[in-house]
Formats: sequence, structure tokens, C-alpha cells
Amino acid sequence: MAKTIVITGGAGGICSDISRGLAADGLNVVVADFAKDGAEKVAAEIRDSKGSAIAVQVDVGDPKSVASMMDQAIAKYGQVDSIFCGAGVMDRVAIIDMPEAMWDRLMRINMKGVFLCAQAAARHMIPRNEGRILSIASGRGVAGQARSAHYAASKAGVIAFTKSLAMELAPNNITVNCVCPGATDTPMSRIGFTDDAFKKREEIPPLMDGLTHKFEIVGLVRYMLSDAAKYITGQTYFLRTAK
Repeated sequence: MAKTIVITGGAGGICSDISRGLAADGLNVVVADFAKDGAEKVAAEIRDSKGSAIAVQVDVGDPKSVASMMDQAIAKYGQVDSIFCGAGVMDRVAIIDMPEAMWDRLMRINMKGVFLCAQAAARHMIPRNEGRILSIASGRGVAGQARSAHYAASKAGVIAFTKSLAMELAPNNITVNCVCPGATDTPMSRIGFTDDAFKKREEIPPLMDGLTHKFEIVGLVRYMLSDAAKYITGQTYFLRTAK
């Protein structure tokens, strides 16, 4: 029986590649995104490639919407074996110019969204005594980032939440980990940069081949969902991050 994964933010950036990659591995993929048309597009591409996928519109900051996402996934596939909490937003604004509403919006999606999705997944996984919970964090959650203090704070929160939830769910045979992709060429990562400035970002390590490649991120997620990683929990994995 094929395993099922829910991927939030699955219609865009890194998460669309993860959706396609895991579907190619034979997983049932629930492409969950606030952008309904984008989710439908990625799910259709997967089905056109003989994979199994459905699209679900979700607002990760709304508990009712998250519960509906899980209900739709279970109704289609019977169970959810893993969840990848990838939905996120970013702004680049100096702290003295940052509206409170901007801080609240980002925290609602980046931090509260991970909490709500992990909570909903755990409620389904605990009775089954197994499951995998993965989230996207960032090296900026450790090193900080000027003009994106709220983003860095949210990712630091994801890292701490991951460590704490891993301890809590270990007795239920549920692993909880997060990945930090580093500088990756996505529309969100390019916010606030010219093309030249983006290529010179400080977090791209010297002596390495520039930006993180999306296939590297997909490969790490594949490993974290494999049997080889079934005893790995509470960990944060950094890809091509200098700090």
C-alpha cells in the first residue's frame, strides 16, 4: 500500500519540486496550498505523469481549514503517514518600518501554521503509533537576518518547536525534524534582491557550487521519510548554509 504525504505550500517554490519528486517515488501526495489553482496545477502534472495526487486548498493559520485538509486527505487515501509543513511567506522590511500587521501575518503562517499542521497530523498519527513530521526552517533562524527579523524569528521558532515536539512524540514512534534549504532560487528567496545581489548573498558558502539545488532538498526529504531515518528525530538539517 502506497504511503501518503501532505505537503503544505505544495504548489510553489521548493515544495512543488518535493511534491513531484515524492509522487515519482510512488507516494500519494496531497498538494495543499492557499493558492487553489496552483495546487490543482501541480496535482494535475503529477497525475499526468502517472502519479497519485489531489489538490486541497488550505489556510494553514486557520485550525478549521487545517482540519478539513486532513479530513480530505484521509477520505481519499485512508490515512496520512507523513506531513511536510512547507507553507511560508517572507518580507524584507527594516524593523523600524515594519507594520505590526506584517509581523502578525508572517507569524500566523510561518509559525502558527507549523503548529496547527503538526498538531492535526499528530492527532491522526498517535493512535496509529507511527508517522513523520517534517518542516522547513532556515539558517536565518540561527544566524539572524537584517530586514527580515520576523522571518528569522519564525524560523528559530520552528527549530525549537521541532526539538520539543520530537521529545513529546517519541513514545508514539513519530519522528519530527526540519530542513534548512539555504539560499535557493525561488521567487520568495529573491524578494528584495536584484539578480546580481541575489547571486552574492552572504549565506552562500565559499568554495561550494553556489545556490542549493532543488534536487538536493528533495533528496534529503526522501531520506528523512525512508526506513533508514526511522530513528532520527529532533534534528535540523542545513544545506549549503554558511552559519
